[in-house]
Amino acid sequence: MELSESTENEQDEAIEAVFQIYKGTGFKPPPKQFTVLAAFFLTISTSHISNVRQPPKVISLSTGTKCMPAIKYSPRGELVHDSHAEVLARRGAARWLLEEIGRISDSREFISEWLTRTDTTPSIDPDQPPRYKLRDGVEVNMYISTLPCGDASMGYLASIQDKTMAALKSINTFPVLAPHQASRGRDNYNRLGVLRTKPGRADSPPALSMSCSDKIAKWSVLGVQGSFGAKFLEPVYISEVVIGEVPLEQELRSVVRTDCERALRGRVKNTKDLPQGYTVHPPRIRFTQSPFVHSKTELDIIVKTTGSCNESLCWVADSKPAEVLINGLKRSTPPRHRYAEKYRPLLSRISVFNLYYRTLNLEGLDLIQPQVTYTGAKTAASSMRYQRAKLALFGAEGPFAGWIKIDEEFQCFTMDGHCLKPTVSFET
Repeated sequence: MELSESTENEQDEAIEAVFQIYKGTGFKPPPKQFTVLAAFFLTISTSHISNVRQPPKVISLSTGTKCMPAIKYSPRGELVHDSHAEVLARRGAARWLLEEIGRISDSREFISEWLTRTDTTPSIDPDQPPRYKLRDGVEVNMYISTLPCGDASMGYLASIQDKTMAALKSINTFPVLAPHQASRGRDNYNRLGVLRTKPGRADSPPALSMSCSDKIAKWSVLGVQGSFGAKFLEPVYISEVVIGEVPLEQELRSVVRTDCERALRGRVKNTKDLPQGYTVHPPRIRFTQSPFVHSKTELDIIVKTTGSCNESLCWVADSKPAEVLINGLKRSTPPRHRYAEKYRPLLSRISVFNLYYRTLNLEGLDLIQPQVTYTGAKTAASSMRYQRAKLALFGAEGPFAGWIKIDEEFQCFTMDGHCLKPTVSFET
């Protein structure tokens, strides 16, 4: 789909705003280290308040390339397991949506430019339609400074890889997988359209996180608002994904576009039996030549990079100050205080759990008892429609039937961080 010149200009304006926010945080990777930048931004053609054009609003921004191995997962919710930029940015966007609902609920004077109430009244009915939705004309867009890991980048990686390494990674040297079985990282280059886990490096300890390509495709069916957001919001879908660092060479660019169309759109287009309100909403895909200052491509022009940055930046609009994470925790967190509320990362599961509870209170729906767990609250929070949509995507007949799920043992914590079930050990 071709974009109009005005739309392209608007997206370029948004990307420049992303770069300015990133610069304003003061975050920089160590010398010779690169990172990936991702962000979510909102656009609207005409303001519903001032009747003039509203500039794009960046609602979340993150950097990161790391993922925790399963052997280091925490059962108490304080640890961010997946610190890839795309995943953190999505968690930040979901947090902003909850906080925006809170701002609407907390003040009659506050009018959101981006969200509006539906005619639905607050209710504990799990099948009650959501009370909030995006305003007419509002679009949610995503920016990524490079191709997302997983299926969307397989063709590009194969084309630039050393021939010997490419042969080692080909399907001929690995066991044949069942159609719905996830492939490990960058193994099996020739298997296209499959689910993949992180990390990409074969010498890294295994993780249970799915690739960013898989997660973006997932959001095309379930929305970016998540289980907690589904309590309040109609599905919030990405309208466009803007990707940087795609080579200008026509043949290679064609390979990349084909991969992105398949990975982010094609794999879920035939999802069946979706409930009312949910649909397959694949994003438009656009490439940008706007360079990210700390990308591998840009840094390699100046100095040979030695690796990716271990730290991740997390920023959410209209919220608390930006945070820097390392190994899933806020930088400089004392080991003995990692469970304390003041050291919880803004995007950790336990922090979002507590935000959801505060939003319920503001909506007059105090449904959570002290011993309700994170997983229990998520199930209760998401509507029956959301649960049916998940079944359509991840069920035995769904396109993502091979999706690897995090063990419930790592989701059975309460809002104060108590774990109600024993932890599980993973074999490496």
